[in-house]
Order: sequence, then C-alpha cells, then structure tokens
Amino acid sequence: MNFSASGFFKGVTAGLVIGAAITMLTDPVSDRQRHRLARKTEGVFKNMGGMIDAAIGMFH
Repeated sequence: MNFSASGFFKGVTAGLVIGAAITMLTDPVSDRQRHRLARKTEGVFKNMGGMIDAAIGMFH
C-alpha cells in the first residue's frame, strides 16, 4: 500500500474544516462563548509554537 503523507494531511485538514463548519451551523455560539474560545485557542497555539521551537532547537 502506498502512503502519501501530504495527501493524508490534506485530508485531515479538510475534515477539520468541514467538521468545524457543520458544528458552527448546527450549534451557534454566543459572543461570550466565542471570545472565551478564542482566548483558549490562542493559548493552545502559543504552547504548540513553543514546543515546535524547542523541537527545532534540539536538532540545530
């Protein structure tokens, strides 16, 4: 079986986008919840960025 990593990641990304769109349509979020989610998401991406920087730093 031939495995294509780029195809896999494209499929995962497309699934996440479609899933998020369907979730937003079926369960609308209030403004207060949206702001709370944005703050939490920002923290998650900061942590991920820090981990990626640390991992790259290990190899250089």
